Parts: sequence; C-alpha cells; structure tokens
Amino acid sequence: MNGSHRNLMRYENWYSLYGGNGFVYFCNLLFYRSREYKENNYARYRRNCGTESRRSFYRVLFRSTRVRAWRIGKPFYYTDEKLSFVFRPEKPTFPDSISLKGKIFTYAGSIEESPFGGDDKVVLLFDCEGHKFRYETGKTREEIGRLKYTPLIPPFIDIDDLNMARSLLKDRVLYIKTPMWYNEKSEAIEGRKLIPVRVVDIRPGNNVLPVEVWFEDDKGNQAGVFMSLLSSSRSQYITFDRLFSFENPRLQYKEIQDDAWEQITLGKVKTGMTKAECKLSLGNPNEVKKIPTYSGLREQWIYNSGAYLFFVDDLLADYRL
Repeated sequence: MNGSHRNLMRYENWYSLYGGNGFVYFCNLLFYRSREYKENNYARYRRNCGTESRRSFYRVLFRSTRVRAWRIGKPFYYTDEKLSFVFRPEKPTFPDSISLKGKIFTYAGSIEESPFGGDDKVVLLFDCEGHKFRYETGKTREEIGRLKYTPLIPPFIDIDDLNMARSLLKDRVLYIKTPMWYNEKSEAIEGRKLIPVRVVDIRPGNNVLPVEVWFEDDKGNQAGVFMSLLSSSRSQYITFDRLFSFENPRLQYKEIQDDAWEQITLGKVKTGMTKAECKLSLGNPNEVKKIPTYSGLREQWIYNSGAYLFFVDDLLADYRL
C-alpha cells in the first residue's frame, strides 16, 4: 500500500470519527508534516555547512514544485509591466494599457485541448483580478507526469518559495560575499563584502533573478542583492551560496592585518598588500605580465576594468584602480 492510499484511509477514519472536522485535521497534519520535512532539510544543511558535501542552500530548500503538485489558488508574483507572449488572455479584449507588474496570478487548474487534432495537450489556467489567462504547455498529461514537468514562465515568481525563504532567513546573520549592492530603486551602489549582515526581508526580484534579499549591515546601512532560487542557464552563477556564507570568512584569514582586511571589504588595495590579499580584494587578474628591470623582476596584474597592479618581491608597489 503506497503513502497516498494510507493517507486516504486515515482521512476516511477521521471523517467517520469527527465528521467535517476530520478533513481540517487531516489537512493540518499534512501541512505541518510538509513544513517539518523542509525544516529538517534545512537543519541537515546547517550540519553539513563547511563540509566537502556542502550543497547550495536553495538546492535543499527550494526544490522545483512540479506542476502536478500545484494546488488550486497557488499564487505567483508577476514581474513585467506587459503580458508575456507565453500567456493568452481568455478574452481578446484584454487591454494592453494595464500594468501587470506586482500583480498576483493564481493557478486555476488545467484543461486538455487538441486544436489541431492528435493528442490532447494540457493548458494551464490562471486568474488575476477577474481576468483569466491560459498557458499552453504543448505536452500531454502523460508527458507532464513522466517528465516531472515544470513550466518556464519568466515573469512568474513563486510566492510559496519566497515565504519559505523569508521564514528561514529573516533576522538571520549571514556574511555577504559581494560588494555589488542595490538600493530601494534597484540601482547599483558600492557596498562591502565579507562582512556580517542581518536579513531584514525577502522580496520579489525580477524575471531573471526572482529573489531580492534585503539586509542591514553592521553600520546600519540597508541594501539588497538579487539571486535565483533554482539554477538555470541564465542565472546559475547568482545563487545563495555564491552571495552569502553562514561562516565568518575573517576566521579563515587570521594572518591578514585589520587595515588590509578593511581594504579587502571595500574592494580596494593599498601598497604593501600581498598578492593573496589583492586577489581576495579584486579577484583574479585577466592578464599577468612578468617585467624584468634593473632592480629585479616586476609583475603586473591587468584587469578588464582598466585597473592594474605592480608587484615587487610579491608586495604591491604601485597600482591604478
């Protein structure tokens, strides 16, 4: 007997004992067990943090929910101003002037159609403020089940995933790895890296990077960074574990002096810094040149940004940023 049959029998037993209240109890039990499963996954991730088997944070928590598991009413945040070409309004009179950015679309079920004959294809249905929309999968019901199909709808952000991320990350102290921060207007600003930040909120992002992590640094400044919950060809490098760490990176570099570490957090350098410190601050150079001089061999690091560094005896002697 599989799990679904056992759950059904349990529900029938509760219904016979408690009537309609049995259904409520049954649903609550399933909900809390599902939440407990994800929370256990999170605890297992934290135990494995820092080990060779570390998996990215969202690979454990944000498993793509297959369309077969979508419930009626499942909400999605819409990121574009205009209706995406992958959608078709049920009524052709849907006005183009309506801004859809920030609207909530809810899943309304699915139907099967075969407009050109042949096999029936599944069409997903959505509601938004009284308007109905269709998404044609081009797949049969059997294919959707066999392929564990999840539709690629760029303007959609799964609100269930946002809520789960918020419940697990809000008020948690993390260590940010990137100085590329964004302000309230989503404008790029200069930030710091390898410093502690407290997560203030998890917000909808955009159709490429659907999640914005809004945080406060140790000086009271607030900013955000954008990331993806699930790897894709467009965003596979903008992921949680590339933006944040649970561990304090300063503990890995105890030999670095405080003044040099301050420069590293700002993404800057100063004369006298070592190659390792400069690399930690600016990243790997795009080109390295060995230059013989009367006083010895100099090494030049060149970056695509136009910056260059000169080293003498492995210490930074001159630079331009």
